[in-house]
Amino acid sequence: MVGDFACSTCPGPSKSALELIQDGGEVTAGEVWQFYHGQGIDSLEQLTLCLDVQHGNRTGTAGIRSLKLTIEDPESVELFLTDVSLGEHSLTIPNYEIAAFKPEAYLELELGYDFMKRFNADSQEKVSVKVSTEDGSQLSVMVIGPNNLFTANLDPISLGLFALFWVLVFLALYNLTQPANKRPQAVSVLGSLPTSPQKVSPQ
Repeated sequence: MVGDFACSTCPGPSKSALELIQDGGEVTAGEVWQFYHGQGIDSLEQLTLCLDVQHGNRTGTAGIRSLKLTIEDPESVELFLTDVSLGEHSLTIPNYEIAAFKPEAYLELELGYDFMKRFNADSQEKVSVKVSTEDGSQLSVMVIGPNNLFTANLDPISLGLFALFWVLVFLALYNLTQPANKRPQAVSVLGSLPTSPQKVSPQ
């Protein structure tokens, strides 16, 4: 645990994400609700933030001094339904890669309530993220898709070619590991070639 969050590295890239740090560093709860609803999610009790480094420091790392997430209470705009942070901790992200849809770390948070039941598409309550970085580091903070799984959204053709590649690799390795006398014999598609005509000497 790092403050109020469970922190870990990202298992892979994702195109299923909603940027939280936009104008003023906040979005509405309705925007977050629509993001998850569009993915078929009707119950959400755990929120996952992913951190994507946009610019690191001279040492090749990205430092995060503090991070605070608040979600306004729909029953009282003066109160926060969620108010969490890293506490007295800080984060350092080494060996980051600046690439689209390739976050470096994610922070998991147990909300203690069902976000999709508490809010709706028209909710105007603010979801705010405030981040303080070190040495000029810049990063994006996003919420990601269902089940905390990062998907590359590969198309069917790419998946088929990927599967075919590994099938061919498996077959090649299988043939190489078989004894020589058990390996399949090459079959000529040309058949047997006719023998050259023999010259017959006159008697």
